[in-house]
Amino acid sequence: MGLVIKKTIAILAIFLTVPLVIIAINWHWQPTSLNNTSKYLFLITETASFPWAIITSAILFLVFLLLLPNKTKTKIVLLWLLLVSAILSGQVIKSFLKSQTAESRPYVLWMAKEFNMTDQQFYSQTKSERKELIQQLLNNSITIPSWLSNHWQHETGYSFPSGHTLFSVTWAFLALTLLKFKRHYVIISSTIIWSVLIEISRLLLGMHRPIDLITSILIAWIISLICCFYAKKWHIVDK
Repeated sequence: MGLVIKKTIAILAIFLTVPLVIIAINWHWQPTSLNNTSKYLFLITETASFPWAIITSAILFLVFLLLLPNKTKTKIVLLWLLLVSAILSGQVIKSFLKSQTAESRPYVLWMAKEFNMTDQQFYSQTKSERKELIQQLLNNSITIPSWLSNHWQHETGYSFPSGHTLFSVTWAFLALTLLKFKRHYVIISSTIIWSVLIEISRLLLGMHRPIDLITSILIAWIISLICCFYAKKWHIVDK
């Protein structure tokens, strides 16, 4: 396990760099943060949003399956169980933490200030009421583009931690720990880059704070280490 930790620590540092830099420069989300690249980041973040995340997971599972050496029916089933357990456990942990901490999203705090209300008033409403409120307040807005307003309408929950970051970084760590980097460096590197872009998108779209990302990254790292342990124990990958 010590070897796996050493193998992943550099990538862990890369993932943590994004939120730590944001903290260091004391950056806080505002609509002025939006630029010409924001729409592209939105499209990337959608790959980790429901229901597209299911398609993303299916594609990544097939990639893992194709790259798995010495495939047997037992190995395929165990691999599927391992990957599904990793992703679902992360989302269960995320949902539990959100319900316990009840931290407001950055965009909600901005809306509360902009439209003379409180974030508590926003979250005291049902999900459908929150969605309708965002639609009413930002209809024909010259500050917030319609695609982002629509995204906010589907993301009215709490902020801490980031489910999108947890989802993508878990996949990246799984690729790093279960696949051989020297042989599959293109796939692993692409997954890491995708995860970093997801991190950036969650900040620039007003969805999360740096601490949300840091927590999600650490949870994903721990989940991947546990999965690697069982992958070796079940002989899914070589020891």
